[in-house]
Amino acid sequence: MRLTSPARSSGSAATAAALAGALLATALTTALATPAAADPITAAQGMNTVGQYQGVWTSPPTQLTGGGTIDAPEMGNGDVGVAVGGSIDNQTYYLGKNDFFSGASHAIKPLGRIVVAAGGLAGASYNVVQDIQHAEVRGTYTKSGQTLSTTSWVDANRNVLVTAFTLTGGSAQHIAITLQNGSGGAPTVSTSGNDLDADVAADGGGSGDPRARIAARTIGQSQTVSGSTVNLTIQPGTTATLVAGIQSSIDTAGYQAAADALVGTLTQADVDSHRTSHRTWWQTYWSQSYVQIPDKAVEKSWYGSLYLLGCLSRPGKYAPGLWGNWITGNMNWNGDYHTNYNYQAPFYAGLTTNHIDQTAPYDQPVLDWMARGQQLAAQNGFQGVLYPVGISPKGTSADMNLHNQKSNAVNLASDMVMRYEQTRDTAYASTVYPYLKQVGLFWQNYLTKDGSGTYTITNDAPQEDNAYPQTNSILTLGLVHLLMQGLTDISTALGQDAGTRATWQDIDAHLAPLPTMTRNGQTVFRETSTGADWVNDSNDIAIQAVYPGGQVGLDSDAGLLQTARNTVDQLARWHGDNAPATFYAAAARVGYNPSTIMSDMHDEAVGHSYNNLGIHHNGGGIENINVITSGLDEMLLQSFQNDIKVFADWPAGSSAKFGDLMAAGNVLVSSSIANNSVQYVRAISQKGGNVTFTNPWPGSTVQLYRGGSNAGTVSGTKFTLATSAGETLTLAPPGTSYATVQTQLAQPLGSGGAGTGGTSTSFASGSEAGDPAPAWTDTVDTAGGGNNGVTGINSDSAGPQTGPRTGETARTGSAALMYAGSATGTGPHAYLKVYDLSGSPLAVGTAKTLSYWIYPQSHATTPWVPAGSTESECVAVDLVFTDNSTLRDSGAVDQNGSRAHPAQQCGHLTPDSWNHVTVNLAANNGGKQIARVLIGYDHPGGAGGYRGYVDDLTVN
Repeated sequence: MRLTSPARSSGSAATAAALAGALLATALTTALATPAAADPITAAQGMNTVGQYQGVWTSPPTQLTGGGTIDAPEMGNGDVGVAVGGSIDNQTYYLGKNDFFSGASHAIKPLGRIVVAAGGLAGASYNVVQDIQHAEVRGTYTKSGQTLSTTSWVDANRNVLVTAFTLTGGSAQHIAITLQNGSGGAPTVSTSGNDLDADVAADGGGSGDPRARIAARTIGQSQTVSGSTVNLTIQPGTTATLVAGIQSSIDTAGYQAAADALVGTLTQADVDSHRTSHRTWWQTYWSQSYVQIPDKAVEKSWYGSLYLLGCLSRPGKYAPGLWGNWITGNMNWNGDYHTNYNYQAPFYAGLTTNHIDQTAPYDQPVLDWMARGQQLAAQNGFQGVLYPVGISPKGTSADMNLHNQKSNAVNLASDMVMRYEQTRDTAYASTVYPYLKQVGLFWQNYLTKDGSGTYTITNDAPQEDNAYPQTNSILTLGLVHLLMQGLTDISTALGQDAGTRATWQDIDAHLAPLPTMTRNGQTVFRETSTGADWVNDSNDIAIQAVYPGGQVGLDSDAGLLQTARNTVDQLARWHGDNAPATFYAAAARVGYNPSTIMSDMHDEAVGHSYNNLGIHHNGGGIENINVITSGLDEMLLQSFQNDIKVFADWPAGSSAKFGDLMAAGNVLVSSSIANNSVQYVRAISQKGGNVTFTNPWPGSTVQLYRGGSNAGTVSGTKFTLATSAGETLTLAPPGTSYATVQTQLAQPLGSGGAGTGGTSTSFASGSEAGDPAPAWTDTVDTAGGGNNGVTGINSDSAGPQTGPRTGETARTGSAALMYAGSATGTGPHAYLKVYDLSGSPLAVGTAKTLSYWIYPQSHATTPWVPAGSTESECVAVDLVFTDNSTLRDSGAVDQNGSRAHPAQQCGHLTPDSWNHVTVNLAANNGGKQIARVLIGYDHPGGAGGYRGYVDDLTVN
């Protein structure tokens, strides 16, 4: 929304309509897609990094039904979105769905609610974690020694909400699970088999309204149904699982039967299998790319933003509106597709982060509107298409107001052009080319051309409802340039419209210059050449010819580049309501002070983010997914001027790494920087063709490897390399071996600089906020001991686990490392890596001591450990040194003389209590350096589940 204002109220070419209809049919029959397979190195780095981050609540959220961005835990599968609000005695799961647009008002509507009430736990403590790595929300609620734990997830592969309840301690608890309609009222309910079915409608009635069914039942305990409520009694030491299938009449005319079929015959084994598939989808998603930077708040926000993007958009589903699929009531601005930047912005985030699948739903509502766009243009005396500010699905609109703007259709074209330039996907281009030509047709005929051959834009407001005259809006100038460049490239690639191509090229070459003015002694961009000049509000229109327009960058004329930097300086829209989604990327593209950009990004990540990791500003919703993603990506990698620049605008003295970010031309780029020097560049040319680089080592020759083989050197300020499809190019400083680059690629960013330098002198972590975070969770160290015969202790994981837990059991603070597994067979053991010190190995020297506290659990404190079992005691903190030797095999002993080996700790630890363990490292390992910290289970002949916690781990 260009203006923060009250919600606003809201033809036909046969060819365009047929095209739109065919594309809609194709989109809606596409299954939820699994992301493409990723490079193993990037996959490992991505999973290890995202596993460090989560959202945490210690009290219920408060921003829930105000019609805008919410502060609640969020889940989603690109279609169904679920937000969780309230305490456990009255906890509401708000259900939204991307296709649930009113047939009458064309505004998006809430689908329903599920209220979970454990009345006996009123007043219980509240701890909720949004686990973005696994796309799960886990709650822990404790009162008078009794704890109810919940684990919730929206299945990545089907429209099912799952919530598992586990009760420990105390006596039985009654849980009432009530189905409601979107406004919290009573739905029409019925039963089918074991299901309680709730039927809802977007407007509460009317044959044309979208309708939906919520089919719910529980597994694992007995249930009864009364009215709209499932009554569940759960006993201590047991688990019950709620499953709720959600289908709409947009999904299928048989939505009621389809919802029932999703859950009607599910067993717990089915749920466990689906959870594994759900986690696999998200693992693949996180494997597509990664970033690692010193500012962990910004890094966390980058991953948090991508989590939200993965929750709200998938191929084959309706596109999300202004607020995503977290629809809790009547949403501001109808929750529609606002065409003057809001709808476009979140999808930009998928382009550079290598999440192209998440941009797939974007085009359909735009294409569906083509016939009406042609009709609206004709009604106003124009050719081509004209779009209003607020469109909705299937050629509808909730807001037909033009607000004196001609730029909406070309603004919508920006994502399409940018996606093509990133991917060079001609199959995709052919689907959007008819729309782009219609937008081009509008501007070919709307522009006025003077005697000098200059094209001018008249009567086009940069701000909503600017009074005419408004000439040469800088926003529209940038977007029309981008469109004409895209039409030229796509028509060439498709071999079409060679005659019209000359016209597009002429417009691009002779469009009026970007208007400027003087402000505070600096030349800056002006919003128009006639009309609005410098508008002091929350927008950043004056810089949007840079981003998303793409008309100014580091290769531009020095004077133009300085004007752009001056404009960023004068605008300073770092935290304005409507600006951040595009302002940070624009600032990075023109080389604005990177330390300032990073500082303000930090403020966004810390001061303008909710616990669900969503950045929020007044007047905008999911557009803010693009603040940190594209802002940071443009600092790390730029390619929009047809050459690849790594660390294009990066703060001096700051290390960083990234993997498989996407550059224009469908090139996946990985690189790292330490001590102000780029260490390597790996470029995977997915489409082939020429790839141009700005030399990362100015003035030096560059070592080149093709597919791992030495291909000599190249040189120059810029150089262009021919590639074949799928070929990997590796660039490095002269004399750098390929093996060295591979080692650098695989190392996480370390405090000594990109995983390659320095030696640290101590280490300490209690798993609290601000402590060193694990580099890995639930990850077997195959080189440091591996896994034999150990599986998951429950459905949380197929394998052994180690990772931080908040709000469970901790010696100090609120967090500790949890370990768990289940042993079978002969010689069971599992060594899981946790902390990575390889970037700055910790020197043992002559006087280092390992110290940690361990809490091995028995059946008395966890149902997962069998009664009488002592397996949880066969666990110890282990170390892997840089020479690949281990603490456990070094002969080292603890303060009691017991070997510092997990198997030798059996019988020497007290269960359900905190045990202090210290090991003199220098006695057996003096002079060594620690590379990794592990938690190991080892018990020859052992069998059964083990579980416990480790806290306050130090080496000093």
